[in-house]
Amino acid sequence: MERTIVLEYDDLTHLSPENCISTIDELVVRHPTIKLSFFTVSMMRGVPLSHDMLWCSRIRKHIDNGNVTLAHHGLVHTPEEFKHLDQTECILRLKFSKSIFDTCKLPVVKVFRGPHWGISDEAVKALECEGFTHLYNHTDYEHLTSDTLKMVYYNWNLKDEPPDDNVLVTHGHTHNVCSNGISETLDKVSSFIDHVNPTFKFVNEL
Repeated sequence: MERTIVLEYDDLTHLSPENCISTIDELVVRHPTIKLSFFTVSMMRGVPLSHDMLWCSRIRKHIDNGNVTLAHHGLVHTPEEFKHLDQTECILRLKFSKSIFDTCKLPVVKVFRGPHWGISDEAVKALECEGFTHLYNHTDYEHLTSDTLKMVYYNWNLKDEPPDDNVLVTHGHTHNVCSNGISETLDKVSSFIDHVNPTFKFVNEL
């Protein structure tokens, strides 16, 4: 059975503990064709990504080599940041976040996941207005619909064993939280890749 895997991790930034650049390096060494999608916070705890341009340069190399894609994960990652904002405020935060990525010369795809999964009709409208293509959503919010956004849901939380589905969309974190951190699940994921030899895709390629 041919398998396709979308490896997704939340909360990437240059700050500790969410900075997982060394684990990214390790995964690329082990699996040179791997594709890793990171929902990235442009201003975690009030510190923009541009504060560490060396880190940005290291991530950019992986993007240029086709191993990493960055996607939007809010502006400041406060709990359910995008759940209680109106459409105008959502758009302002999306634009501000994009400006930080631009300053860092980091390409970012038009894919969004709400911090702590929080999302609303107003946020969906904002994403549509800003030309987003995908919403990585949670089943708690599957009642939200869109004519233009593709809704993506995970079927493999990396703390668990993989299901038998042909297409696996993972959910993990860039730090060791919820038992699905990228470093604590590294050997499990790597062993699965070696055993199955899957086709890799980014979230925006679904």
